[in-house]
Amino acid sequence: MKKAIIILLFLPILIYSCNKNKNIDDLSREISLESAQITFSNSGGEINITESFIKSLSNDYYTAGEIEFIQNGDIVAKVNFGDGEENSLANLTQNGIVSPFDLQIDESYYDGKKSKYKKVIVEPLIKSNDCEYIIAGIIKYFDYNSGEWVATIDFGNRTCDEWATKTTHDDNGEAFVFSLDDWKKQ
Repeated sequence: MKKAIIILLFLPILIYSCNKNKNIDDLSREISLESAQITFSNSGGEINITESFIKSLSNDYYTAGEIEFIQNGDIVAKVNFGDGEENSLANLTQNGIVSPFDLQIDESYYDGKKSKYKKVIVEPLIKSNDCEYIIAGIIKYFDYNSGEWVATIDFGNRTCDEWATKTTHDDNGEAFVFSLDDWKKQ
């Protein structure tokens, strides 16, 4: 009888700890699982905009412009957003290899489920081998069904830290800084 009472007392704690990941909202979960378009050996460095950015007239991504990523005085990567044509593809040049990537992601899957958001990569998401976080980049999220803007996440300036800035529709466009660790703990 005592064993049954002890089990019944700890059952709510066990259920809570098993369901803890379900408490995270869909957007937060998706942000915590984003993958980078560019990976560097270490964080830090500078950027050089070699061609001015031009934003698409009908979308939120750039259709022209070029940016160089510099570490220790060397250009380690370059992203070319195009020549102004309505095209959501950008080209990453890194280690002599040119790789296209899409700036507009209409459909993605996380944990086997279709995302509730369409995404626009405003600035490529960057990761480094010496940091567990995305260290730079800006991504916008839009409701998949209505197309309305939901949030913009700015991952920072290539510094290895847990901080990012979130701007949302719900907060009337006001930005606030949050810790990516908050979601990892969930």
